Amino acid sequence: MDTNGERKETHRANAWWRLALFIALLVASWFVARQLGLAEYISPARIGTTIRDVRTLPFAEGLFVLAYIVVASIGLPALPLTLAGGAVFGVATGIALTWLGATAGATGAYLLGRSLGADALQRVLGSRVGSLDRLRGDGAFLTLLRLRLIPVIPFNAINFGAGLARVRMSHYVAATAIGILPGTTVYSYFADALLAGVDGARDTAFLRVTIAGLLLIALSYAPALATRAGWLSLLLVSLTAGSGARVAKGMPRPATAHSATARTADRVVDHSAWNAMLASYVTDGMVDYPAFQRDPRFVAYLAQLSVVQVSTLSRNEQLAYWINVYNAYTIELLNSRKERRSIRNINKVLGVPLKSPWAEPIVKADRRTLTLDDVEHEIIRKQFKDPRIHVALVCAAMGCPPLRSEAFTARQLDAQLDDQARRFLAQSTKNRVDVKNGTVYGSPIFTWYREDFGGSLAGVGAFWAKYVPAGPAQALLRSGTFRWVDTDYDWRINLRRD
Repeated sequence: MDTNGERKETHRANAWWRLALFIALLVASWFVARQLGLAEYISPARIGTTIRDVRTLPFAEGLFVLAYIVVASIGLPALPLTLAGGAVFGVATGIALTWLGATAGATGAYLLGRSLGADALQRVLGSRVGSLDRLRGDGAFLTLLRLRLIPVIPFNAINFGAGLARVRMSHYVAATAIGILPGTTVYSYFADALLAGVDGARDTAFLRVTIAGLLLIALSYAPALATRAGWLSLLLVSLTAGSGARVAKGMPRPATAHSATARTADRVVDHSAWNAMLASYVTDGMVDYPAFQRDPRFVAYLAQLSVVQVSTLSRNEQLAYWINVYNAYTIELLNSRKERRSIRNINKVLGVPLKSPWAEPIVKADRRTLTLDDVEHEIIRKQFKDPRIHVALVCAAMGCPPLRSEAFTARQLDAQLDDQARRFLAQSTKNRVDVKNGTVYGSPIFTWYREDFGGSLAGVGAFWAKYVPAGPAQALLRSGTFRWVDTDYDWRINLRRD
């Protein structure tokens, strides 16, 4: 569970700073290219001269690939280079060099957009960022492949858009490498045909240009035709089956053992392994992180969570599932980064947080890829509106509520959440009531998320009153007339030291 105060302000400032740097870098790149006259070399008026000059250069092939990478990475128009590749090196070599440069350059643009602009994009779009969901998770490969196969969609828009949307890199690179190959082939053939016309073979060139034009038109219809033919779904299965990724909704897939597991997971979620590990590795809220890292059951449990279709579950099953997802992946985040001091040290460079740990796309759940922020704020808080979740989600810090030594389950959920509230409020270093002075000392969690407790401290007091023994303290809480003081939040890791 992260803060709505200091952490979010820092996160927001860093996000806007990165977006400003991203925009400044693009503008500067365009300015430098303009000042150096690079755009003129690939203009229609000078492209013929450029082609002849390039042919005489030593290491022309390597320089061409390097130029393509730079141009595509910073968002300059790459189509002239694609055409130049076919014209300069011929069809076969031009295709190979252009494909290599375009794939690497597109990956550079993706990494630039992802590292500098993704967080700020979410701030700008707010709830509208949901429109990018199709570019996230395991379905991203199919969506991107379709976009790459349509030649009229801007190459750079997809590159930066995929990075901003935090598409999984393996899916992005695979979809790009496969999806640009048909267009690269057609454009290289087209350019070589045009050059043949310039060199005098006009009759043959006219026929080849006509063929290339027809191929470009056909390419625009390729995604729809391929989907109907069924080869696209088979391709997706072959690329993602090894990692357990799902085929996009509506696409057929073979009846394999993995498919049967996924269908079973649609109907029930087995938290027994997670329950056993919590019982063994968690004591009074303190966690043996290395033990989770060594236990093969933990990897298997995370894999099971990834194939669940949450919409098939009851409300309590869904909430129990998401709480377990959050807590399990918080442990996974700490272990994957080998962090043993504080979760807030993740993504810090020289003490400066470059990216929130809660914004890492590490969560594989509900057949998609999410962040811990997504799970907490976009799913659990928005969909379930139960303030008790704030005593159940554990952010790997001493200041958090204690992690239970058992898994949350649908059958016991209400009793478990009530027990969590009692246990957390009984921790006097974090929460206590001073009746004599009319003061309540409470965890900042309650002020960070006061909107979930009715929007006021009186609402927080009413929540507390349900879980403290009857008496003067409960009466003060119910009155709503107390003074509130935040206790210190301890961000040290809740590490069990045996």
